[in-house]
Amino acid sequence: MTMPTRLALCLLLPAALVAADKTEVRPLKTEADARALVESCLKQFVAGDYKAGLDLLKPHWKVSLNEIDTLTMQTITSRTAVKERFGASIGYEFIAQQKAGTSFLRFLAVEKLQNTAIRYSVVFYKATDHWELQTFVWDDKVQNLFGD
Repeated sequence: MTMPTRLALCLLLPAALVAADKTEVRPLKTEADARALVESCLKQFVAGDYKAGLDLLKPHWKVSLNEIDTLTMQTITSRTAVKERFGASIGYEFIAQQKAGTSFLRFLAVEKLQNTAIRYSVVFYKATDHWELQTFVWDDKVQNLFGD
């Protein structure tokens, strides 16, 4: 299992993990707001500022701040290895926006590197009238973009 794959498994956190240091999640009103959040995060990742990218997600994610900080450090460490192996970031591209019923919204995107791409899957959940970040996963499994 590659390092990005292992990290992706760590990043797949259920929204049910609400910790004491997490107060209130700031809701996103529309699907467009959710997409704008993902796009802002990806812009920071392309610029190499993984902390800033993940900090953007904090107010919208029902995980503890300590957990996000730990994931940030793991991401920084893993992305250093990714850069050495796959080259520098040269941009990003949205691949798909999908809904499952009225409650789930997923964005698939790739960060384009010099020698390959990193795949992002970002899922939002809408229990009532707003969207909350459910999962944020990145890995090097670009073959999964084809649904085979």
